[in-house]
Amino acid sequence: MKKTPQQTEEAVQQKILNRISRIEGQLKGVRRMIEEKNQCLDVITQIMAVRSAMSMLGIELLKEDVLCHKGKREIDEAYVKKLFTLQ
Repeated sequence: MKKTPQQTEEAVQQKILNRISRIEGQLKGVRRMIEEKNQCLDVITQIMAVRSAMSMLGIELLKEDVLCHKGKREIDEAYVKKLFTLQ
């Protein structure tokens, strides 16, 4: 059975919300690491993982084109990745 456009959009939205939930979990982990006075390098490693996850969330939002605007537009994937490149 083929999905309707609304079902497809809802599935993509759920995928994005799941990604946000994972990022929230990562941030809670960073907080816990700081509270437990873990090694600085370990905390920074986790912070970099959160930054990467946030970048991927931005890429996913633009790629899926769900929440930014209605209707499909051509988005150059290389440009989107450049926008979210970690420096």
